[in-house]
Amino acid sequence: MAEKLYNLILINRPVAQATQDFMEIGKEIERIAPEIQVIVVHADFDPAKVPEQFWTRPTLTVSFTLPGKFRPRRGKIYHGYPVPKFEQMKKFAAAGIPMPKTLSYPWGRQLKKEVWGDHVILKATALDAMSNGDTAFLMRTERVHELAGVVFPDGHPARKAPLLVQQFIDTGEYPSSYRVLTLFGEPILSMIYKMNYPRPPLDASDEEMIQGTIASNRPPHYTHLLQADPEVLEFARRASSAMPRIPLQGMDFIREEKTGKLYILEVNPGGNTWHFSSQMSEEGRREISREQRMAQFDAWKVVARVLASRVRNEAA
Repeated sequence: MAEKLYNLILINRPVAQATQDFMEIGKEIERIAPEIQVIVVHADFDPAKVPEQFWTRPTLTVSFTLPGKFRPRRGKIYHGYPVPKFEQMKKFAAAGIPMPKTLSYPWGRQLKKEVWGDHVILKATALDAMSNGDTAFLMRTERVHELAGVVFPDGHPARKAPLLVQQFIDTGEYPSSYRVLTLFGEPILSMIYKMNYPRPPLDASDEEMIQGTIASNRPPHYTHLLQADPEVLEFARRASSAMPRIPLQGMDFIREEKTGKLYILEVNPGGNTWHFSSQMSEEGRREISREQRMAQFDAWKVVARVLASRVRNEAA
């Protein structure tokens, strides 16, 4: 009896992932699973140009970003897509994933210390106002209603979308956070970000607080290191289950210094988190190279194994 043959289509956006990466992963898949034929296509490739014989086999298509114009003629497609922060929070809650208390902040509302604690973080959610943590501010809870308009004045990009107020989880004098990249729930890259200098003291003046840096992933004020903390990796596996349809997830976590408890901050589900080769992480690769990132978990072999399993179980 002839062996069943399958197709895997990987949709590539070179700005987000180097084509070379997908070609190398494709070769590894064909090495461990010779019954799977892998093709790599650009997001705007015309499916009519794929040979007719290709479509006679069960097919699975995976895109880490939005798939663009390419649509497979058969089979399931998994792809990344933006998920608003407040929708993410609902999904985390439904999945039982711990997260800091977070709500949309109505302009001018006075917050209660007995609900939020002594300090909160005020954040922008507008896409063009969220880069690198430079619109996240530590504030005294009772002062937010007065200071929100100071840090986000009229005309600020942050005013295009709701603000977010978040319970302050103290990760220590030198703030830190974790980034774990998962593919269908399996970690393929794990880092810790640490501030190079202290956050403002919690008894500092309001002015010192809002002028200080609180986000541990805000360049050039941080150092990032490869770190494979088993507890963090298991937390990432659990957290990825909140959005099972999204293949590539760049998840951000924090650990409370006093209790050691882990909290999820957000998932970056749009796919621009393939920092082995993404243009966004070009500067970061000067500190941790592509090869070092790949070697942490032998990423290409993990990706190949995960994708091959998906094809065998879900190609149609």
